[in-house]
Amino acid sequence: MEGNLSIKGIPVLTIYSQCVAGKFIINRRYQRKLVWSIEEKEKFIDSLLNGFPIPMIIAANYRKSNDENAFEILDGMQRLNAIISFIECEFSVNGKYFNLETVAQTKSQKESSEILQKEPVLDIDSCAKVLDYPVPFSVCDNNNSEKVDESFRRINTGGRTLSKQDVRQAGALGQIPDLIRDCSIYIRKDSSHSNIVDLRNMRNISLSNKGLGYGIDLHGIFWSKHGIITTENIRMSRDEELVAHLVSYIINPNQAQTTSKYLDAIYDSTSQESESLNIGINKKGYDPIYKQFCFVFEELKKTLDTGSDSFRKLVFKESPAKTTSVFQVVYIAFYKALITHNLQVANYLNLRNSLENLFDMHLKALDSDLKWSSQDREKLSESIYGVIKLHFKPKSGTDRYLSSWVESLENILNESKTEQVCYDFKMGLHQISDGSGKFHESTVDKIVKTLTAMTNSKAGDCFVVLGVADNENAAKTHKKHYNSEYLKYNDFCIVGIESEAVMYQKSIENYEKKILQLIAKQPISEKFKQVIKSNIVTFTYNNREILLFKAFRSDNPERYNGDIYKRNLSHLEIVDRDSEFDFLDLFRRESNHAQI
Repeated sequence: MEGNLSIKGIPVLTIYSQCVAGKFIINRRYQRKLVWSIEEKEKFIDSLLNGFPIPMIIAANYRKSNDENAFEILDGMQRLNAIISFIECEFSVNGKYFNLETVAQTKSQKESSEILQKEPVLDIDSCAKVLDYPVPFSVCDNNNSEKVDESFRRINTGGRTLSKQDVRQAGALGQIPDLIRDCSIYIRKDSSHSNIVDLRNMRNISLSNKGLGYGIDLHGIFWSKHGIITTENIRMSRDEELVAHLVSYIINPNQAQTTSKYLDAIYDSTSQESESLNIGINKKGYDPIYKQFCFVFEELKKTLDTGSDSFRKLVFKESPAKTTSVFQVVYIAFYKALITHNLQVANYLNLRNSLENLFDMHLKALDSDLKWSSQDREKLSESIYGVIKLHFKPKSGTDRYLSSWVESLENILNESKTEQVCYDFKMGLHQISDGSGKFHESTVDKIVKTLTAMTNSKAGDCFVVLGVADNENAAKTHKKHYNSEYLKYNDFCIVGIESEAVMYQKSIENYEKKILQLIAKQPISEKFKQVIKSNIVTFTYNNREILLFKAFRSDNPERYNGDIYKRNLSHLEIVDRDSEFDFLDLFRRESNHAQI
C-alpha cells in the first residue's frame, strides 16, 4: 500500500502551536530518549536565528484512538524538543532567552505563571526570525504501521551519530527487543504507561543532563550511582547492551553468548539466534521472564543498599576493570541462587560483605585483553555462586512465576506523569484532618468508582495506590497525626499505610479484610469485583507498606450503580444515557486500537 508523500516548510510558530495541541507523538517502541545537551540545543536554535539550513523532520500521519489526527515523529524528535524548550525559556541562545510576549500562547502562559520569563530577553525581531523559520517537513499520509516501522528503520540504521546499540534497536520489532527495552526501562525508571507518548511529555521520562530539567536524574540511575556504566555510556544505551546479555542468559543459559556479534544476531529477526530466543520466550512466557529479571535485580540492589559503598567500590580493591562483565557474573550468580536453586536471602548485610573485594579474590581471570566467552561467564558465575550461597536459605514452595513480586512503585509514580487518567493516589482511608480518625467507607466507594472510570477511559492496566499523599501539606498532617516520617520521591510524598492500619484496624491484615468486605458490597458486576479483589497487593517500599488496587479493561464498559463513568484527568464524569451508544462505539475502537 503506497502512501502520498508531502514535503513542505512549516513555520516554527505553527510547530509550537501544534505541539501544545498534542499533535506530535512519539512511539517508544523504537524512538530514542531525549539525548541532546544544552550546547546542541543552543547550536540548533542559533541556526534558525541565522537562517542556516537544517535537516528535514520526517513524520507520518497518525490517527489517535479518539480519531484526532496527529504526526508520528520518525526523525527529528531532538530538534522539535529544542524548538519547544527554547520557546518555553528552558535555555538561552547567546545568553538570551525567548521573549514570551512575542507569542499569544506563551504570553498567556506567562500571565498564568505556567512559564517563567527568564532574563536577559532576546529582542522581538530575533524572536520573530526564529518563529518565521520554515522547518522542512516530510510527511507520509500512509497510516500503515508496518510501513512506518520500515521507514524508521531505513532512516536510522545508516546514521553515524547513533551508538551501536541504538542502531540495533532502530526499527527492531518483536518480543526480544521489547523485552530488553522493558527490562532496561525498569532499571532506569523512565517508564511510560504506553508506547505512544506526547512529545511534550518526553521530558518527564528522559535522562537529565547538565542544565536540563528532565524527569530522570542521570546520576541517580543505578548504573551510574554504582559506577558500573558511565553517564555518557548510559546516554549511548550501553546499559541496554548489558541488559540484553542478562536477558538472553535468562531465556537460554546454554546458548546465550557474550559477544557483540551475538547481540547483533538477536536483534535480527531472521537469524537463528533470534529464533532460538523467541522459542525460549514462548516457552517460559514474556511476563515471567520480565518478572524474574526484575526480581533478581531488586534482590541484588537490596543487598548493595545495606552498605554505603557503590558496587564498584565494594567489588574492586584496586583499579576497576571489566566492570560490566563483573556485574554480569554477580547478577547471574544471584540468578542461580534465587531462581535456579529456589533460595531466598538469609541475611542481606552478610551477603553484601561476601562481595567485598570479589574481583581481586575470585575474578582476576577477567583482567586480560582476551575476550571472554560464554563458557568463561558460566564458570565464573558458578564460582561466585559458591561464594555467596552461604548467605541464602531454602525457600518453602516453588514460586514459578514470582507471583509475590510487585511492580516498582517508582515506575508507577513516573508513569502517572504522562497518563494521569490511569493513576490515582490516596493517603489512607481514615479522616485525620480533624483528628477524629473516622473510617471513611466513601473513600473505598470512590476508589472502586474511579477504577471503573479508568478502565472505561483507557485500555491497559490502571492503578489506585494507598499510602501516597496528594501533596506535602497532607503528608505533614499525616506525620503529625501518626508520628511517622514520610519519604519524598520526586514530587510525591510516600507515607505508607502501616501506621493507619495498626492504629485503627490493629493490623494490615485486618485493614485489607475490611477493604475486601466493602468491595463485596459495591454496586458493580461480580466479575469486576473479582478483578479488583484478586489484584489487591501490599508490598514494602523503603520500609513503608503500600497497598495497590489494580484493574484492567474487559470487553465491555464497567458500570457503577448502573451508570457508566469516565475519567478526565483526575475528575470523574458520568456518560449520559443518550450518549452511551457513541461511547460504546469509541470504547470498542480504542480497545481494538490498543491490541494492534
